[in-house]
Amino acid sequence: MRATTHPVPTTRAALVLGATGLALTGALAGVAPGAHAEDPGAGTTTHEVGRVLECTGSWLRRPVIATVYENRGLLNEVVVQVGDGPREVSAATTRERRFVRDGRVRARLDLDGRTARLSGTVARNGQRSTVHEEYDDAGEHVVVDGVHRGLDTDLALVWRGRGTSLDCTGFAYDLQVTRTPA
Repeated sequence: MRATTHPVPTTRAALVLGATGLALTGALAGVAPGAHAEDPGAGTTTHEVGRVLECTGSWLRRPVIATVYENRGLLNEVVVQVGDGPREVSAATTRERRFVRDGRVRARLDLDGRTARLSGTVARNGQRSTVHEEYDDAGEHVVVDGVHRGLDTDLALVWRGRGTSLDCTGFAYDLQVTRTPA
């Protein structure tokens, strides 16, 4: 099933991108050009490039949520949840190597003692949209500038010998993130 998406992140994608990206880039960021490390007002700037895919579906009438998050040089993570309530099972895997390579998504993770495979294709689609955000977080003023671009996706989940196609939204991003003490 092919899903055409728009370069507008959903709230969940923004939370994944923001929470994971902020936690890691703050720890790994270098000093911004022209700023001095000993200057208490100096900020840090990072260049972040990656993808966010959010997928939903149904596996044997149980809801499925799958997220692929890539941030080149920082974090690549896949999260899969099947079911809800007492029958919910979920798993996550993180690695340095990307899950999306040459337009193909390939991820395996242990889901309730069995291997789950998330696979399919991803392709750029549509125009790039400009991104500019400013907000305060954990005592820092954060400025995000860059671009998002929509992605076409065709993904499926196979677990316990049964597969299901997933409906996905996603975007690729190329951002400059600057943090200064608030």
